[in-house]
Amino acid sequence: MELRVKHFFLIGGLRMKRSKIIEITLAEKDGLLERIKSNDLTVGDQEILTGLIEFNSWLQHNLQEKSISINRLQKMFGSSSEKRNKKKSDKDQNKSGLSAPNDSSGAAEQADTSSEDNSSDAAPESDPEPVSNVRKYAPNNGRMGHNAYSNAEIISYNAPYKAGDACPDKNCNGKLQGALPNVELKVIGQSFAKAQKHVLNKCRCNLCGAYFSAKLPADVCGEKYDPAFKAQLCVYKHFLGVPNYRLQGYQKFIGVPLPDSTQFDKIEDVANCAHPVFKQMERFAANGHLAHGDDTGVTIQSLIKENKLLGEDIRKGMFTTGVISFYKEHQIHLFYSGRKHCGENMLTLLGQRDPNLPMIKYMCDALPCNMPTSLKAIIINCLIHGRRNFTDIDKFYPEECAYVIDVIGKIYEHDAAVREQNLNDEERLQYHQQHSAEPMENLRIWLQEKLDRHEVEPNSSLGRAFKYMLKRWERLTQFLRIAGAPLDNNILERALKLPIRVRKNSLFYATEHGAYVGSMLQSLISTCIAQSINPVEYLIAIQVHKTDARLNPSAWMPWNYQATITAKAMPQALAA
Repeated sequence: MELRVKHFFLIGGLRMKRSKIIEITLAEKDGLLERIKSNDLTVGDQEILTGLIEFNSWLQHNLQEKSISINRLQKMFGSSSEKRNKKKSDKDQNKSGLSAPNDSSGAAEQADTSSEDNSSDAAPESDPEPVSNVRKYAPNNGRMGHNAYSNAEIISYNAPYKAGDACPDKNCNGKLQGALPNVELKVIGQSFAKAQKHVLNKCRCNLCGAYFSAKLPADVCGEKYDPAFKAQLCVYKHFLGVPNYRLQGYQKFIGVPLPDSTQFDKIEDVANCAHPVFKQMERFAANGHLAHGDDTGVTIQSLIKENKLLGEDIRKGMFTTGVISFYKEHQIHLFYSGRKHCGENMLTLLGQRDPNLPMIKYMCDALPCNMPTSLKAIIINCLIHGRRNFTDIDKFYPEECAYVIDVIGKIYEHDAAVREQNLNDEERLQYHQQHSAEPMENLRIWLQEKLDRHEVEPNSSLGRAFKYMLKRWERLTQFLRIAGAPLDNNILERALKLPIRVRKNSLFYATEHGAYVGSMLQSLISTCIAQSINPVEYLIAIQVHKTDARLNPSAWMPWNYQATITAKAMPQALAA
C-alpha cells in the first residue's frame, strides 16, 4: 500500500506553490516514526517533515479563509476520474497474486517470477511509447458537409445553359448533359426573436368621418407571439438553460424587448397545449417493460420558505427525479421536481400500469429511497455504482481494486460484443451466462474469502466496498438471470444532465407550479431528442394542433405526430 504526500512551499506567507509528490509505503512511514522517536533523522526525513509542516500550514490558512473547495482538495490528492491510467496485463495480474480463485496457474507464475519482482534494478520489458505533442483532431476537424444542414433554406440559381444545348466551346461539337450542382453554404446571423411592425395605412372621409384601413394578410392575423417563437423560447430555457432574466437583457440591447414575466407566460402557453400529451406519455411509460430511475437536486424557493414553518421531523428535501421507460421500441423520458424522491415518483407512475402486465424491470442505484418496499418491480442495481467504490480507492489499494475493476471490465467487453453482434435480449442473456457467469462467480468467492480470512479490514473503505458488492450481489447480477436486464444506470445519469444544466444556469424555480412546467417541457424535449426528433418542430405542431392533441393525445407522441399530420392533410388534399 502506498501513501502519497504532496509537498507545498510557502511564498510570502499566503500563497503556496506545489512541488514534487513524495510516495512512501506503510513500512517506510513506520520507519520514519521510529527515527523521529530516536532523534535519528536523515536528510530525506527532514525534507518530508518540512513538506508536511508547510502543507499543514497552507491547509489551515485556506480553510480559515474559506478559499479552498472539496473539489480542489480531491484534485490535489488524486484524479476524480473513474478511468484507470494503465490497464494491467495478464502477466502483471499474475505477479500480484490476485488471479481468480481455483486458478492454479497464478500461484506457479507468482513463484517463478518472485525473484524478478524483488530485484530493484530489473530493466523494463520495453521502453515506454513516446508521447506526441501533436494534437490529434477528429475526422474533418469539425467541418461538416452541406447535407448536415437539414433545415437550411435552399436558393437555386439557373445556369446559362441547359442539358441538350451545344457545348459553348467553339472547338467542341459535343452536347451538354446534366451534372451534380455545386453547393456553397452561407451561415447568416440572426437574433433569437425578430419583431415585425405591420403598418396599416388608412384614410378618413372628410364628410361622414368613416375610416378605411388596409387589411392584414391571413398569415399575420392571430396572436402577437407565433408558435415558432414560443417553441424556441421553451428550448432556450429548458434545454440550453438560459435564464429568463439573462434573455431579457440580451433582447433589450438588440432592440426587441422581452420581459422575463412575458417569457414565462408564453412558456406556460406551450405547457398548457402539451399537458394532455405529457399525461399520455406517463401512461405509456407506466406500461413499459424496463424503467430507469434516479434523483438529482433542485431548488424551489416557495418550498424553502415553507421549510421554515415545518417541524424538525418533517422531510424538507427537494429532488428532480428522472425516469426513462422503454415502451415497445420507444424511449420515454420523464422528469419530476418537488418533494418526492425517485421511489415515490415511481410508485405514483406505476399506479397507472395495466395489472395484467408482468412486473416491470426497474434499474436504479442501491439507495433505499429508490426502492420502497411497496414497489412492485424486478429490482436491478447499477454495477457501475459497485465498481465506483473501488475506483475511488484504487490509489490506496491498487492490487485488490485492480482485480475487481478488471473483472467488471471483462463483463463490459462481453456486453459490447453483444451489441456488435446485434443480439436480442434472450441471445444476450445466453451470451452473458456463457461468458460472464464464471468470472462474476469467481469474483464473488474471492470477495467473500478475503473477508472470511480477515485479509481485509471490514470497516475500512476497502472492506465497505467488498460488503457493498456482496450485500447487493443478486441485484447487481440480474443480467445473468433476466433477459434485457441492463448492467448500469448510465443512460439515465446522462439524461439527468439536462435538468442539472438548467439548474446550474437558472439556479432555482420560484414555485412548485414553475417546477412542474419546467419538468414537463424538459420531458418532452428529452424524449424528442431520444427519438431523433426536432423538439422545436414538435412543440410548434402541438400548439398548432392543440385541439386534436387534447382530444387524441396518443396520436401526438414525438414518434408518431408527423404521421398524424400527414394523415390529417390527406382528406384536405383530395378535396382540393
